[in-house]
Amino acid sequence: MGGAAQSVEGQFFSTTDWQRARLEMWHADKLVRCGQPTANQWARMQHGLDELLVSPAVKRRAGIELRKHAADADEDAAVSLVGGYRQALNSVLSIRRISPGRVRV
Repeated sequence: MGGAAQSVEGQFFSTTDWQRARLEMWHADKLVRCGQPTANQWARMQHGLDELLVSPAVKRRAGIELRKHAADADEDAAVSLVGGYRQALNSVLSIRRISPGRVRV
């Protein structure tokens, strides 16, 4: 669960939620390893995962929506600066492609 703990959703989980997730995963592992789980067993396992708000559909039904952060002014400035450098580099490269006998107007 190391990757999940570092995800955006992970910051909203309490210690109790992580213990519940471990228990649900232990139960799911046991269920899958036992062979062919019944429909009822599978439904109970899915219900346990839904309680943890794992799937996007369950999050939407619960009214939880993760939004992208607002634009970062420093990031916008850096992107603009890199675009300027790229444009300047392209103009230098296009000048070098002109043969020495031709004059560029």
